[in-house]
Amino acid sequence: MQVITGALKNYEWGIPGGLALWLNPLDGNQTLESQAELWFGVHPSGASRIVDSELNLGQVLNRDEVPVLVKILAAAKPLSVQVHPHRELAHEGFTELNDTQRFAGAFADPYEKTELFYALTPFTAFCGWRPLEAVLQVFAELSLDLPQGYSPNAANARRELFEYVVANTFSREMLDAIPQAVQGAGLSPIEVAAYATVAEEYPGDQGALLAVFLQPISLAPGESVYIPAGLPHSYIAGTGIEVMTSSDNVLRLGLTPKPIYPELALRALDCEALLPPVTDAPFSVEVFGNESRLPTDIDVPTGEFRLVLCLEGTAQVLGTTLVPGQAALLTAVEPTVAISVAGRCAIIKMKR
Repeated sequence: MQVITGALKNYEWGIPGGLALWLNPLDGNQTLESQAELWFGVHPSGASRIVDSELNLGQVLNRDEVPVLVKILAAAKPLSVQVHPHRELAHEGFTELNDTQRFAGAFADPYEKTELFYALTPFTAFCGWRPLEAVLQVFAELSLDLPQGYSPNAANARRELFEYVVANTFSREMLDAIPQAVQGAGLSPIEVAAYATVAEEYPGDQGALLAVFLQPISLAPGESVYIPAGLPHSYIAGTGIEVMTSSDNVLRLGLTPKPIYPELALRALDCEALLPPVTDAPFSVEVFGNESRLPTDIDVPTGEFRLVLCLEGTAQVLGTTLVPGQAALLTAVEPTVAISVAGRCAIIKMKR
């Protein structure tokens, strides 16, 4: 067992002080910083620190032993419209395309990225595709000209329209009108608010029109969404636990100051995929405990990767006390352990 703390990422979309509960105050992190993510894993872009050691987790365990990257994510404003590459594109991108001038540095590693998000607070996001008919209703409200000869009944109608929007530039006036257009198309107030947030936070960004293709969702605390490679999405606001294959491959299309790679993102997109059920995910998140902080005893069986992440109070694992922001990592070959939670903890597993 390794006891670790998260590697902090201060991205501009993060919540000021949003991860302070899970940070060591002795680390000197300022609560006014935009704290976006805490990483628990071996990924070289942010390997976790081993408690009471000068080593990081990537120096003692490898990706085969730690196949999962866990993050606590805190979003104050929308993340980019993005898609994660499937296995073949990730390998090609990292081993070949990264060496080209056009796509240098586009891929962080050679691995497919698929992820599960578990909401700790009310959370809003764009995940997966809206029905094409609903997209066309919004475009009609915007008086957006469709491609010449376009037919919504064609087999590749969604991809053709999406690629058309990616390839063209639209006026600031049209982009600013998106919240009113989605309202006119009959979306709910919560959905309209999601698009209004995008327009406010990213004025003039062409990615706002791509967001019209995506389905707004709202997660209550304890609810999850599963996003496999190829499915477009953009998180909007809230805090939660993000679990993914140990990869940092993100191909962005808009709503970001970071580099965008439309050609690569279009290759990665699965334009017909439906948002799958959470049970299809290759990993699971369960949160245990109670507000009274009476001890809750749980057995965590062997045979699969496990991460016990303390969220509130304390958790006892093999005689070690975890405090908020600390995690006990157990590889698949380590034995079954009993843990005692006085507060709340998340147990993340890689399914067999």
